[in-house]
Amino acid sequence: MTTDKKGEKLQHKELQGMGNKIIVDGKEQVVGAGGKFGGVHLAMSDASVQEKNRAMLEAMFEKERRRRERERKLMEKRESDEK
Repeated sequence: MTTDKKGEKLQHKELQGMGNKIIVDGKEQVVGAGGKFGGVHLAMSDASVQEKNRAMLEAMFEKERRRRERERKLMEKRESDEK
């Protein structure tokens, strides 16, 4: 048992492990997809899925960059109109 800043007693759990398996209080558990805490199989996807995911992520970042740029220009225009 440990205590936090407020003095409350906290149960101390030891975590050990590597990859998608961890050891919690001496018991081995699977973490991620199909195990504790849920998740997805990112590391297990093949090259075509990784390429598709990369392309979709790049497109999302580009769209967000354009949206922020439009928003910035609109704010600058509003500020100049106020003066």
